[in-house]
Amino acid sequence: MILLVLLSLWSKPAFAQCDNSITTTPAMPPAGEICNSYSLTLTVSGPGVQNTDSFDWIIRVAEYPMGTLANIGLTGTPLGTSYKITGEPTVAGTFTLQVEARCTSGSCFDCGAGSNCTGCRDHISEEFSLQIANGSVREPVDVVLVLDMSGSMSQTVPGSSSLSKWAVLKESVQAFLEAYRAWGECGDRIGVTYFDDARHDFKTPRGMYVFNHDTAPMPLTGTGSVQADMDAKGPAGLTCLGGGILEGYSFLDPMHPKRNMIVFTDGMQNTDPMVSEAPGTNMVINDSGMRPDGTGFPATLPLDLKAPAVKFRTYTVGIGDNALNGLLDNIAHAPTDNAFDGESFPINTTTNLPASLDMSFSQTFVENLAQFSPQLLDIRRIQLVQEASTIFVANPTADKLMLRIVADPAILAKARIQIEKDGKDFSSLVRANGTMYRTFIMDTIRIRRYQATLPGKWTVRITGPAGLYQVTGIVNDESIDVSASLGQKSYVPGDAVSLEALLQYKGQPLNGAHARVWVARPGQDVNDLFAQAGAVEPRDFPIEKGNDPGQTKYEALLAFDKVFTAALQPTIDSVSLTGAGGKYTGSYSNTQASGIYTFIFRLQGNDPQAGEYERFVLRTAVIDFGEADRSKTLVRTVRVDAQTVLQITPKNKFGSLLGPNRLSQLHILLEGKAIALTDKLDGSYEAVVPEEVISEDDPKVTITIKGQSYYDGPYSDLENGGHKLPKWLWYLLGLLFLILLIWLIRRKRR
Repeated sequence: MILLVLLSLWSKPAFAQCDNSITTTPAMPPAGEICNSYSLTLTVSGPGVQNTDSFDWIIRVAEYPMGTLANIGLTGTPLGTSYKITGEPTVAGTFTLQVEARCTSGSCFDCGAGSNCTGCRDHISEEFSLQIANGSVREPVDVVLVLDMSGSMSQTVPGSSSLSKWAVLKESVQAFLEAYRAWGECGDRIGVTYFDDARHDFKTPRGMYVFNHDTAPMPLTGTGSVQADMDAKGPAGLTCLGGGILEGYSFLDPMHPKRNMIVFTDGMQNTDPMVSEAPGTNMVINDSGMRPDGTGFPATLPLDLKAPAVKFRTYTVGIGDNALNGLLDNIAHAPTDNAFDGESFPINTTTNLPASLDMSFSQTFVENLAQFSPQLLDIRRIQLVQEASTIFVANPTADKLMLRIVADPAILAKARIQIEKDGKDFSSLVRANGTMYRTFIMDTIRIRRYQATLPGKWTVRITGPAGLYQVTGIVNDESIDVSASLGQKSYVPGDAVSLEALLQYKGQPLNGAHARVWVARPGQDVNDLFAQAGAVEPRDFPIEKGNDPGQTKYEALLAFDKVFTAALQPTIDSVSLTGAGGKYTGSYSNTQASGIYTFIFRLQGNDPQAGEYERFVLRTAVIDFGEADRSKTLVRTVRVDAQTVLQITPKNKFGSLLGPNRLSQLHILLEGKAIALTDKLDGSYEAVVPEEVISEDDPKVTITIKGQSYYDGPYSDLENGGHKLPKWLWYLLGLLFLILLIWLIRRKRR
């Protein structure tokens, strides 16, 4: 094993004339390991030092701004003329300790004849180089959870046993943390922050905490756990998404290279600071001054998510319409550095929310450790009548297995979960740390007690009340490597989506897999569906104050309109992939409808070297609207109540509506000044045109839809939807008509 902590010291006295120095004990420090106890004593010595002297010690870690020993997991204790450094290092790297020992009173370094203390009578400064190497299986990973705790999270999930969205989120987070613990390294850290219109942190002081420490891990349940913290909190307030991301970002530091942020929200942002969607400033978090200000969030604005100073991967999980899911998709894919490109896992309905949210968090967990070993075998849904079973295949090089069963608590509490392998029953090892899931974990060491082996076929059998159950299988495997992508970062209706999976075994292409992609596509254009759905009057429904009307309409439809939620259910297609050199590719082109497209990559095979295996990768694309079509979009001015009203109904080339809830994506300027728009909730928007503007000599109008310039011209040309021919073209047509008329007259005279 590589040395995990090597301490090499070299002195660089700050003063040329000084016979005093700072020495270390031991002089040759022993090797150590990350998370293992470490100790080093610094002592001021020399002719000017008396045993009765005392010093104020200042220790800085130069590699961190305002850095202290705490940044690398160490602490210090002053002991008069000595200073003892102890702790368990958490960060690998080479660090410069800037040490200063300052006399607490007078010039305590004065010394007698034959010694020189002229350069250090009241203090002494030196630097030491501290090298910390990492010998773990992998580098520690940082995960920051940024969780929506706004008022809408208290809404009940339709069809569940009175579960709120907050309750489902708590369980999904807990299941995620259990997986993080099972695959943990000693230096892994967790940070948690919640947002409504104010900042709420997991602990004080806020920041990152060592999660998977070998001897003192953060508890998964009870006092000090994230579970207990979420139990003690409850939804309220508005949705300050930008502030939540800013707070999570403040936890990150460049010395921990594996930086991940998981952002969850169920509604559109409605409080500053916001993630901008405006052209030219999109994906920048700033205080726009358009909304009420959130409180307690970091004031370090702006933060450009495309190129942050400290780079990180963002994984977004959201529940909402295409407006929200499109925003979250853009946040996940914002970095211009592709190495930090994240993924988005959107959900547009609360139907089967426990299963959908758990699937998103399961794939997110694997993504966070993608450069390491956890991989999904499969995620399967079972519509149970009385009894059903499913089999997962652990390949020969897998050394850990996790099986998780998720269902509504009302039916899961009465269900019997059996897990079998090679004729042996492992059901007694199924654990319940949450109400909506059960977990089974096994590795190659523990399974020896049962005279069995981990590789092979594992059967999960469920007996109990009828309903939907979801079963997830995850293995730890260092030999098989799998990834999948959808090609480019964004698609619009009508585009063909590129499908690609890469499969390797011990660094070499793994050929011969049966590779298929299952596609859950919208049964109809969800923007049209949203626009054409009638308004719903919420009954005893916790509406989030400050919501845009479009957001309120969508939440009410999910809660009360069964026809609407049924129409959101996807249609299933499939695509076979062809493979060569470990690369499996295909294409999917049935994308005319806006909505969430879920792509489930399933790869299975039985290779002479790799053995029998299966793998699963989840990818999603939010395909949304595209550009407004000039021939189909309606733009007109009408007189209403003695006012001039500008009305606009954007449609794309397929005649599909942009839909409600798009106030942040639609901008109209009159002579460079923005006018306020009203969402009519049927796909149309309108704005009152100030009379003083109309009285001007044909003012300039600029219309931008989803970041694309739609119209830029005189106000007078809006009468026919902005499609009126420009004046110069009318002059040209008139001239051509006149020439034609003269030619006809001359021809008649002949």
